[in-house]
Amino acid sequence: MFDTTAPPPQRLLVFARLPELGKVKTRLASSLGDERALAVYEAMLRDLLQSIGASTTETEIEIVWAPTAAATGEKLRRAFGERNLAMQTGTTLGDRLAMAFSERFFFQATQKIIAIGVDDPRLSRETIDHAFALLDSCEWVLGPATDGGYYLIGCRAGAFDPSVFADIEWGSEKVLAATLQKIRDLGTTVAILPMRSDIDTAEDLERYERTGS
Repeated sequence: MFDTTAPPPQRLLVFARLPELGKVKTRLASSLGDERALAVYEAMLRDLLQSIGASTTETEIEIVWAPTAAATGEKLRRAFGERNLAMQTGTTLGDRLAMAFSERFFFQATQKIIAIGVDDPRLSRETIDHAFALLDSCEWVLGPATDGGYYLIGCRAGAFDPSVFADIEWGSEKVLAATLQKIRDLGTTVAILPMRSDIDTAEDLERYERTGS
């Protein structure tokens, strides 16, 4: 028997790393040490996965994990639970985003894709569902971060162009502005979500622990 179940029209991609000592939250580790940075990352990952909830018939949640020699099935399940998993491919973050979007639009017939990271552990399912809804009237959606990057990016299938992720100075304060310019240069529309803060540095963590945001 062939499976004739239609795939979910929406896909949420969570770009994440397997928790490993010395391999996660390196900027945080420079101030707090590798062990504390690992503990913080594990807590952030756990909180985010709880906050975004589970897959539904409308929206599939998929963990797109960075390749590492330490990965085993047991370690992946321990970190990410029973969610669908896929390994990132590509050299830069832009390459990895472009490849992930391309594969799901062209080979899995996904209609809308949103990608997030783990740096904002209180990002809610409500915000994500709102971002998907915005893609009914706009071709792209962006969630700006206070550091000049973004915590969320998404688009609908007909508007996707991998050049949006090309030649970006990743990790800089120019990421959001450069991405917005590329989207506008294509003549496509973009919706902007409220600004949020990532946790990348010790100062970010102190603010988060003090204010919860």
